[in-house]
Formats: sequence, structure tokens, C-alpha cells
Amino acid sequence: MQNMKKKMIKFGIAISALLLIAGCTTGAPTEPTADLNAIKTEAVKTAMAEMTVQAALSPTETSVPPTLTPLSTATLSSDAAQPAASSSGSGSSGSSSGGSSGTPIPTWTPSVYLCEFVTQTPLDGPQTTGANYDVVWTVRNVGIKEWDTQNFYLKWMGGDDISPHHIYKLPHDVGYWETVELTIDVQLPTQPQLPDNGLAYTTWWSIVNDNGEAFCNVDHYVSLTFTPIPTRTNTPAP
Repeated sequence: MQNMKKKMIKFGIAISALLLIAGCTTGAPTEPTADLNAIKTEAVKTAMAEMTVQAALSPTETSVPPTLTPLSTATLSSDAAQPAASSSGSGSSGSSSGGSSGTPIPTWTPSVYLCEFVTQTPLDGPQTTGANYDVVWTVRNVGIKEWDTQNFYLKWMGGDDISPHHIYKLPHDVGYWETVELTIDVQLPTQPQLPDNGLAYTTWWSIVNDNGEAFCNVDHYVSLTFTPIPTRTNTPAP
């Protein structure tokens, strides 16, 4: 650009010099005056040609804004995308079917043989000697196995032997959440070995399942009130 400005200044000085010379020679009658317009046109053409050549030889630098280079996109490999499978505690190298392993979630396992106590009649308490009555335990089946009358029964498991029988059949089949009345006969002694008020008896019973295992334990506690047997008195004859 500075060279072009210098060329323009030189061109202006040349034009001015030509005009000055032409003005000074206008009074000479010997030769015809040169055409000033033609001179101006020729000078302009010469200057334009020089500027064109100079521009071609020294092109103007155009500042180009820097181009932002995009960052490369991070990609995960197939190994990084999958969680690493943990080894088993026994040292085996087998992998789980799901491709990953973690803490196992405990699952609830229902009980097969289980009962729930409901009520008892009569309640534990005092009874008189020689009393004969029934004890009824009402229980509910809260296990998943049905209590059928062919394989389940009530059995005396220990304690004081105050019942005339040691095994009682169930009155009916008992499904899940159904109740049943377990009944035994109780025969208290008429003459306890220790004739003392407050003599106590306890008897334990359980249901036996189809595997011969005892479950659903029940018991009955009774304290005896000693009742002496009246003695006969002889009445003298009249």
C-alpha cells in the first residue's frame, strides 16, 4: 500500500509538471500544441498499469481469523463399557449369567410347618382333685403345608401324665390360615401323693407332621386344690 501511495504522488507531480510546461509554451507560434487530454489519458493508463503490476507482485495480506479446532470426542471401549465381573469366593473363574455380579438379595422363604396360638379353654389355674374336664387349644396353620388327618396328630411330649390318652387325631384337615381345636381329656387324681394345697401339674403336647417331626408346642398348667374324701362315721345302733 505504501508503494502505491508513492506511485500516486509521483503521478500527481508528473501531471503538474506537464501542465506547467504546457502553460509556459502556449505563446510560441512555431509548432502546434500537444493534446493535453491525450497526455493525461496516457499518463493515467501508465500509472494504472504500474499499480496493477505492483498489486500482482505484492498482494495485500488479508488477515484470516483463526479457526477453532474441535476437540476429539472421547469414546468408551467395549471393555470399559461393561462392568468387571467379580470372582467368586471359592476362587473359581466362572462368570454369572447376567454379565456382572453383586451382593445377592435375600429372598423370603415361607415356613412349611408353623402354627399360631389363638386361645385356650379353660385357662391355666386351680382345679379340684379328681376333676375330669377337656382342655382345648385353638391354633392357626400359618405354614404352607396342609395338616391332613391321615398324617398329622397331637401327641403328649412330657410333663405330668394327667390324660388317659397320649395321641389324639385332628378333627379335620387344616389348610393355610385355618384354625383347629386341639382337644385332650384331663383326669386329675382324686388322691394326690402329696395332699398339700397348691399341688401343681403341667403337661406338654405337640403336633407331629407327616415327617414325624414335632412342632406347634402347647402346654397346660393346673394347680390342685386338695379336697379330702369325706370319711364315713358309724352311727351307733339304737
